[in-house]
Amino acid sequence: MNISSIFQAANSFAIIGWLFLLIFPNWKYTKPSIVTGIVLVLAFFYTFLILKEIGTFNPNSFNTIEGVKALFQKDEALLAGWIHYLAFDLFTGLYIAENAPKYGISRLIVSIILPFTFMFGPVGLALFFIVKTIKSFIKL
Repeated sequence: MNISSIFQAANSFAIIGWLFLLIFPNWKYTKPSIVTGIVLVLAFFYTFLILKEIGTFNPNSFNTIEGVKALFQKDEALLAGWIHYLAFDLFTGLYIAENAPKYGISRLIVSIILPFTFMFGPVGLALFFIVKTIKSFIKL
């Protein structure tokens, strides 16, 4: 399987998880499908790409911006980084969808937060915590 095919497959696979979160948030198979299905498969793709390139890995590459930039010059490393984003952003989306009801955050608000999480990961998580904090003050 070539890099472009893995990229397309990973993107398509991640989209399925996001659709589950948006369309079927309360379905009993949504969480298991995302955690043990989609995120785990993405983790395997990531692991495969990392292990394939581990021989050329230098841990000191993370010490400078130039080092990190150099890491992502290879398509395999760039793809691994992208899959890393896909997996963790989806896992974060699941966290938000699962925890929102505990704080009285409506599905409507969650459906606004999730696209931010999909596109800009930490921005969606920050929005969730802001809404959660506001909701906790309103209850007081």
